[in-house]
Amino acid sequence: MADTLPSQVDVCLRVPIEVWEHVIEAAYNERYGEVPVAFATLCSCALVCRVWRPCAQKVLFNYVVLRDKAALYRFAELVDAYPKLGTYVRMLALRGYLHVPYSPAVLFLTALGRRLTNLSALSIHGFDDDEKAAHPLPEGHKELPCLPFHRYFPSLLTSVSHIRRLSLRDVRFASFGDFARFLSALCNLGDLFCTRISWSVLGVDPACFNSGETFLPNLRTLLSYDRLLSGLGASLCEFRIKFPNNLPALRVDHPDVKQETPSLALDLRYFPRLDRLICILAPFPHPDKQTHEPLRDTLLSWVLESGDEVGDISPRQRCLCLVPAYRDDYTREEFVALLRTMGPIVEGALCRKEIAGVDLGHQVGEETDNQPMTDPCRATLVVEWLSDRLEWEEWWRTAIAGCFPTLSRWNRLHVDSTNTRLPTQKWRDYDETPQDYDRRRRKQYAIDAVFSSSMGRPSPIGRRRASI
Repeated sequence: MADTLPSQVDVCLRVPIEVWEHVIEAAYNERYGEVPVAFATLCSCALVCRVWRPCAQKVLFNYVVLRDKAALYRFAELVDAYPKLGTYVRMLALRGYLHVPYSPAVLFLTALGRRLTNLSALSIHGFDDDEKAAHPLPEGHKELPCLPFHRYFPSLLTSVSHIRRLSLRDVRFASFGDFARFLSALCNLGDLFCTRISWSVLGVDPACFNSGETFLPNLRTLLSYDRLLSGLGASLCEFRIKFPNNLPALRVDHPDVKQETPSLALDLRYFPRLDRLICILAPFPHPDKQTHEPLRDTLLSWVLESGDEVGDISPRQRCLCLVPAYRDDYTREEFVALLRTMGPIVEGALCRKEIAGVDLGHQVGEETDNQPMTDPCRATLVVEWLSDRLEWEEWWRTAIAGCFPTLSRWNRLHVDSTNTRLPTQKWRDYDETPQDYDRRRRKQYAIDAVFSSSMGRPSPIGRRRASI
């Protein structure tokens, strides 16, 4: 009979499409290293049936990675044939050789035009030296000294001026002015991340810096190591900087090109809403005046304003974060040793002079003649991105508290040792346990004691036990 009701089994097997959509979305992973696995899973989902196809395609084309000119043109043809797919793209990543005549970083604006109407994030990442060695250019092809911008490139940028997030890595511009003009066309940027950006000529500030309008007026988060700060407005809330800082410009030996050496210290006085400063720590073999002074001057420009409040930010709202650049560059002890050398510099800048460096031998809040009742700290210090096992949590807290005693005593020091970030990066001694560490330290103490006794010196054991 045509009007026969479906069996109970058929009814039970029908799952609402909304449930399948959630299942399909769970396969997506925005981490670049996990994209191939997610890509294969989503392709399989798109081939299951006509009902699943739109759901899978919407997630599949959310993040598109293009590695060369051929891939770019294939994707452009696909979007031309199926315009709906272009509306699904929200993150576009251009990776590979960028400084070539057929650079996808330049061609994508012409090939895709205004087809990616919902694009919100753009990544332009060039190959580093290891990737270039693994994927060499064809014989007879050479890289250009910088991105091959053409005269119409700035006007083409208006087709993607709506993006909110831009990430640049291993990109070389002809001049700082080209770099600034590139950014000024993206007036809606909220997050900007620049890593290993360089230019052949530093030059003077471009006109977009001095036009009377705020450069990048909506920018809230910045990762950059260069003079870009001088043109930004007051909207910046989070700034990330690598320490030790790097000179951003490539030197050009030419008698007619006059270049200045930029200062490694940054002036943060003009950002009243900057409440989070992230310092990414790279290892350096010999800490000295040249490596510490830029950090001190940068911190002082951030916190030393009239009174304790800077703009609308109170000392309780300001936060300095110290994080390792790459954990596999350190052992745990080496990273703590780096923090120990930075301790006096950081506390000298973040704590008022009448209290910084003073040995607090009493409880916080106890009134004495030498210590005020008010909190002397101008900002909170957070050490994070440690991504270690739970058994090391107490060791990290104790070790880092010894590096920043004033901030620790005033409860303005926070250590996040277990939050997982980039789990593939591990400390060089990651497999060691706290018990192994204690046994090794005791053994080293014994060796030092024997050596000191043989040389007629006082034993260093008592002194070392007081340190971490």
